[in-house]
Amino acid sequence: MTTKTSWAANYANWLQEQYQVTALDDADEITTPFTNSIGDDIQIFAVAQPDGSLELTDDGNTINDLQMMGINIHNPTRRQVIMGILEQYTVKLRDDELVVHGKVNNFPSMKQRLLQAILRIDDLSQTRRGTVTSIYQQEVASFLRDNDFGGLPNYVLQGGTGNQYKVDYAIGETKVKPLRLMQVINKPGFQRVAAEGATFADIRSNQALHNSDIQFVVIFNDSERKVSQATSNIARQNAIELLPWSDKTELLALR
Repeated sequence: MTTKTSWAANYANWLQEQYQVTALDDADEITTPFTNSIGDDIQIFAVAQPDGSLELTDDGNTINDLQMMGINIHNPTRRQVIMGILEQYTVKLRDDELVVHGKVNNFPSMKQRLLQAILRIDDLSQTRRGTVTSIYQQEVASFLRDNDFGGLPNYVLQGGTGNQYKVDYAIGETKVKPLRLMQVINKPGFQRVAAEGATFADIRSNQALHNSDIQFVVIFNDSERKVSQATSNIARQNAIELLPWSDKTELLALR
């Protein structure tokens, strides 16, 4: 039987093969295997800086796509959501561009942060007629707090590659419970869960956590979308538990 480690390695190898790089005059165009809400492949651009550092940008595509769909990003609530996402992943907003800047050898971490920010901001495309994503996230946060889960929000961990990641909520390991790492997702699509799989795989490979039992959980808004079979498969291959927000009994069992 194929082990979880083999599944993770196979997925990581497949993921790496899906990236395409095209050299432009002043940048490298990186086409990722992830798609946005309008079905386009997400692209980022790597721009070498005069001082030898590296800048990654989405070239304004994420914000521009939202505006083309008629979503007012200057709405105070949405703006607050966007700025919160940027702060969480240490991404800057420059003239509607999402930008990260750092050393060339930090490219993997920079790419992961930018992609996570793009995917989360792209989720706002689902809020034109419905509840803003942040309301769902705030509702989950309130539930965890009101029911004394005793964890930490926006918890930072290091992956085996040395990259740092933030998870929405973490509850420490005890004698009878594993370390519980939770991400709160409004739109549980394949691309988003696959991205979390890459994050969790790197965290799992951290030797400092080698002796820890870790439970990875994605709490998703099942009132917005049901989980597809493909999404369930990629979650299972990456040892991610998909937990619907409506199942409060299972949520409470995480304490």
